[in-house]
Amino acid sequence: MKVIQNIRREARFVSANRITRFAWLALALMCLLAISLGQAEISRQTDTIDRALAQSEVELAEVFDAATDYGGAAYSGFSLTYDSPSDAAFLAIGQRDISPWMLRVRALALEGQIHESDNFNPELSLAGRFDYAFVIAFLLPLFIIVLLYDVYASERDAGRVPMLTATAARPQRVWLARVLVLSSGTALACLLPLWLMGSLFGAGAGDLLVISGIVLTNVAFWTALVCAIAFGRWAASVNAAVLTGLWLVLALLVPLAGKLLIDRAVPGIDGAEISLLQRETVNAAWDLPKSATMEPFYASHPEWSHSAPVDVPFHWKWYYAFQQMGDETAEPLSLPYREAIRERDAMTGRVALLSPPVAVLRAIQSVAETDMRSALVYDQTIRDYHAQIRHFFYPLLFEEVAFKRESLEGFPVFNTD
Repeated sequence: MKVIQNIRREARFVSANRITRFAWLALALMCLLAISLGQAEISRQTDTIDRALAQSEVELAEVFDAATDYGGAAYSGFSLTYDSPSDAAFLAIGQRDISPWMLRVRALALEGQIHESDNFNPELSLAGRFDYAFVIAFLLPLFIIVLLYDVYASERDAGRVPMLTATAARPQRVWLARVLVLSSGTALACLLPLWLMGSLFGAGAGDLLVISGIVLTNVAFWTALVCAIAFGRWAASVNAAVLTGLWLVLALLVPLAGKLLIDRAVPGIDGAEISLLQRETVNAAWDLPKSATMEPFYASHPEWSHSAPVDVPFHWKWYYAFQQMGDETAEPLSLPYREAIRERDAMTGRVALLSPPVAVLRAIQSVAETDMRSALVYDQTIRDYHAQIRHFFYPLLFEEVAFKRESLEGFPVFNTD
């Protein structure tokens, strides 16, 4: 009963403080704004996918109807691949702000098609997007610091500590109740908008529960860290300076230092290099003897080695063979490129062990399926679908099947499942 009475008393005391009320209101409004902006971006992406998908289906049907051979149908027939956002994606835009989430592909060499989407300005991603994950990871700790840095020092400097603890059997319960009220109010300022807007925008209860757990863990961590400083002997101004410095180190300096170390440890490969190598291989094939293309192609695809020799200036199966060889020539760069991305992401996860804000950001992005792992899954989905397109056309081209429009009815449809 004593504990409950202490909490009720502190709740009345804290709620009467205008600065505290303003801080909670400001944090709640930031969460509402961040969620709304995130939903607006995800709605834009979803609408873009829906419109592009409908248009792509019409265009592909028109190309197939107008085709006179399979090679021409494969050349002009673009298919839309897309990464549909998860139900909770609006809470953390993550890699969807940087990596492609929609790409039109055709049967030509794939590497150039994929890495054409790498042409974005990396400076645009430096500041990050203002979404719910950003607020929880980077701004929430600042609010906890503002509310708790002088929770004890202000009372001590004013000489009110003896009066506050005179009638308390256990003086620490007074401060525990006050800290609990302040941290709980801060957590509610984040959780109420999450559940209200999250339910409104269709996020699943399971995702909301997991993200709520992340929020509460973050509040608990920063509350403990702030109290470890705030209940010391320093003045309130010193507490504020030390805690702000800790936030700068954990939220900015550690991630920056980690990025520099990761860039040095895993230099990676520029996607433009892969695209350039693939294009150079494809373009050079026009000036080489047909055998320079067909022999290595049949060596890696012996199932088509029985196909009739190419003895004319141009044949579609020769054309798609050197498109395939362009991708295979670029593969020694493409595989390390993707492996470097995975290694960088794994190292970033290790850096997150030293940077709670980064850890929280990655955790929410993982729940929202907007992390690097999800981006790599989409990349592999594109590659798998492109392989289906090739496998659909290769029997028609290398068996030199007579053209029939009906034969194109079995063209593979992109599926995200």
